[in-house]
Amino acid sequence: MKIVFFLIMFLLTNNSCSAQNNIDFYYQDKTKATATDSAAYKSYLENIPKEFLKKDDEVLLFFNNAAFIDDVITINGKSYNFENYTCGYRQIRLLKGNGQIKITSKKKESIEFNLRKKIDFIIINGSFDNKWSVTFSEFFPTMSCL
Repeated sequence: MKIVFFLIMFLLTNNSCSAQNNIDFYYQDKTKATATDSAAYKSYLENIPKEFLKKDDEVLLFFNNAAFIDDVITINGKSYNFENYTCGYRQIRLLKGNGQIKITSKKKESIEFNLRKKIDFIIINGSFDNKWSVTFSEFFPTMSCL
């Protein structure tokens, strides 16, 4: 199992962002989902109006609000303002389309990566040293307030 994990991480980083060293990549496969993750997904399905739920041809991006205070994030050409601090994560749906995701920030460097088929959820954090943290997930992840 560890070999598969390292192989996936190698492929994600070398095939997607070989020229970028400002990103830490992580991967969560379905076998790592917990009962809490399942409960979070059930809550998402029950509490989000159907027209705002992620569709099969979309990926759901989770941006850590605290990491992007007073920032403008542009994802594949569409901009989003992160004006005020709020606890938790902002969810943004994105068409999987050609599988290429480019994210720019007014405060941080840009990142660009390819989306893999099984990935439906991506968690994006940023640190104070302009390093990005991107977690690819096959399951709806539990989010906590930081």
